[in-house]
Amino acid sequence: MKSQRKNQSSRSAIAAGVFIALYLVTYVIIGVICMPVAVLFLIMPEAVAFFAAPTYHMMLTKSPGGAPIFIAAILPSIVLIASGHIPIAPLVAVPSGILALLIARHGGYRNFKWNTISHMFFSWNLFGGFVPIWFMRDYFFQTTLEGGMSQVFCDTVRALTPWWMLLVMMTATVVCSLLGSMFTRKVLYKHLEKAGVV
Repeated sequence: MKSQRKNQSSRSAIAAGVFIALYLVTYVIIGVICMPVAVLFLIMPEAVAFFAAPTYHMMLTKSPGGAPIFIAAILPSIVLIASGHIPIAPLVAVPSGILALLIARHGGYRNFKWNTISHMFFSWNLFGGFVPIWFMRDYFFQTTLEGGMSQVFCDTVRALTPWWMLLVMMTATVVCSLLGSMFTRKVLYKHLEKAGVV
């Protein structure tokens, strides 16, 4: 019995690692596509929220627990810091991850509705890289220029980001997360049903 539990725990940990890595790869690929273009840069959180939803739901199906959620939530902020971005991203990613895991825990990590709501809040984890546009505006554009982005890029982002755009982006991210979860349920229904999630 002990050996069986140990094997299950090992499989769960391996599955968590695989899906966390897959989430990070999704984030990096979308980031590489979106970063050079000002308009695409501003829809990056929404795109990640949609395309990473299947990974999130499958992660909780194969490895139900709070640790994978929290680790996945903070990894992009670590990548941002490592690549020289403004080091405040964890101030958003950490509470986002904690809130997401508490919501998923409420449903026992196996309730699709609660996991869907959890993913909505989880998807705000990327906003640590965006809030400086509004709250550290001059510093953000200065460091963005120094980081190699063009003046045209900075001017375009500045023009597209009045104060209310942050609320629009956060709302759009929640909507895209919900659409991604609905897509996940439709495409992966059999896998979720087998795991007792739907």
